[in-house]
Amino acid sequence: MRVRRGIPPALAVAALVVLAGCTSAPSSLARPATEASAPTPTPSAPGTPVVATIGDSIMSGHGLEDGADWPTLMSDDRDDTVVNVACSGAGFIAVGSCGSDFAGLIPAAVKDRPAIVIVQGSDNDHTRSAAALDAATRAMIDTLHRALPEAQIVGLNTLWDQPTPAPAEIAYSSASVRAAVTAVGGVYVDIGQPLQGRLGLLQPDDEHPTVAGQQVLLQAVEAALDAAGVNI
Repeated sequence: MRVRRGIPPALAVAALVVLAGCTSAPSSLARPATEASAPTPTPSAPGTPVVATIGDSIMSGHGLEDGADWPTLMSDDRDDTVVNVACSGAGFIAVGSCGSDFAGLIPAAVKDRPAIVIVQGSDNDHTRSAAALDAATRAMIDTLHRALPEAQIVGLNTLWDQPTPAPAEIAYSSASVRAAVTAVGGVYVDIGQPLQGRLGLLQPDDEHPTVAGQQVLLQAVEAALDAAGVNI
């Protein structure tokens, strides 16, 4: 297993570093998100794919021990080097606990020149207008593509784990990810809503996955990536 946590502490004060849950918008969260400090990077084994993941607290494993998030589980399963720069509370517009939105995570995500970058929409943006979210999503994906033109960009649909019906913004957030990613030649993957209505797979806040929930997400993500021909 080769996993790197890619958000340096300095990102909390400025997005000047070398670069799926959801805490900025009103929700049922009972406790604040925290971010693990980044360990010293180690060189990738020759020929080992490097994958970067950008998302929110669902992807970062909010509320769980380090290593329980699905990107880390994927690194175990697929023997890849994973640079997980997911930030609790962040979105394409929403600023997370790391002090940045998704665009501010790009330097950390591209630092190791990953072959694949996975970006997932966030329900932290669900209070934003369709036009504003579409513009921010396109701008972020365009910037990512310019920074790493040879990488395959993979977009994942926006998750809504809460037991209440998903607001309309979740659908147009996913549509914005699809449009932005395909516009730069990337691949859009829809994993559905594998945790919605499955409270046994969620923490007491009814939003963030348990360890078992993260494993369900891993299975859904891997199956969808394989079906789409994404080689991870």
